[in-house]
Amino acid sequence: MDRRTALSAGAGLLCVARQALSMPPAPPRVVFLNPGEPVERGKGPQWRMTARFMADAARTFGMQLEVLFAERDHLLMLRQAESVAQRSNPPDYVVIVNEKLTAPQMLEMFADTPVKILLIHNDLTPEQRRLVGNERERFRQWIGTATTDEVRTEYRLMEELCRQLGDHEPRVIGITGDRGTPVSMERAQGVSDFIAHTGRGEILQLAFGDWSEADGEVKASVLLSRYPQANILWAANDSMALGAMRAVKARGARVLVGGTGAWPDALTSMAEGGLAASVGSHFFIGAWAMVLLHDYHHGVDFARQGGPSQKLDYMYVVNRDNARHYDQAVYKRDEALDFSVYSKVRHPKAGGYDFKLAPLVRKR
Repeated sequence: MDRRTALSAGAGLLCVARQALSMPPAPPRVVFLNPGEPVERGKGPQWRMTARFMADAARTFGMQLEVLFAERDHLLMLRQAESVAQRSNPPDYVVIVNEKLTAPQMLEMFADTPVKILLIHNDLTPEQRRLVGNERERFRQWIGTATTDEVRTEYRLMEELCRQLGDHEPRVIGITGDRGTPVSMERAQGVSDFIAHTGRGEILQLAFGDWSEADGEVKASVLLSRYPQANILWAANDSMALGAMRAVKARGARVLVGGTGAWPDALTSMAEGGLAASVGSHFFIGAWAMVLLHDYHHGVDFARQGGPSQKLDYMYVVNRDNARHYDQAVYKRDEALDFSVYSKVRHPKAGGYDFKLAPLVRKR
């Protein structure tokens, strides 16, 4: 090969190298280890809705998404995690939930793999963080955590219920989830904070539940018998709230019932004069996870926009006045929701991520 030919070949290789550097990365492959059920079994649509909007976000960004449902069986979820970790061609990212406090075990499973982990919805407890550390420390592949501000969420629910209560002092009974789910305690804390900060009323009793409608009805019947003076009943999800609503109607009690989730059945109940309010949109956490992963994959690290652990405040209070609009905007719209408006790759701007729902639910 003469010098001219060699120079020409070198220039060609340099051009190919430049093109390779300018090419966008391949679409990321994401697996979501979903702790919930693919069909309704009495505990509400939280995890199915999470997967649905996650899929919408994946289509928005051209990402590949695989969802594995664990049927509310944390041992099955661990087996699924182990199977994914052992794949010969593992995904780029795995999204996990600290269901039944299992996240540290899953982090261990992926420790020797190239898979990057994003934790959503249920954060590690303080004790778990003392043992395993924080994001990007001992487990370098654990790139981040995205959770909702559950304390603030339930605080807002209490604000709305007390607004509807008017001048009466709130006498509150509540049903939260199981003790092994961190958000159960955080939601209860939000109610306690409201009473403490406003100096209004009192919490008569808090009961733990199993997230189901049937259990909500049973727990509410007991609480209403014990505290006939109660005028507010809140529940940590809409399934338990709807069950509690049946107990309220059966007793003819004058009690405002509020739920958490803003699920379709809750909106129907509001329209029929049942539930007074619900605060929700938790299921968007999966879509926000896809936004963060899309941007991270394309070189915009969310850790520089608020840290590797993101506490997101985007909850939407739904009442009898705006339930119909929320239903149309979120559940019954003809086209898929466009999540690209939240991406800093698509729409660069300074500051942290703003996942407020206004762009999705604004009146049209």
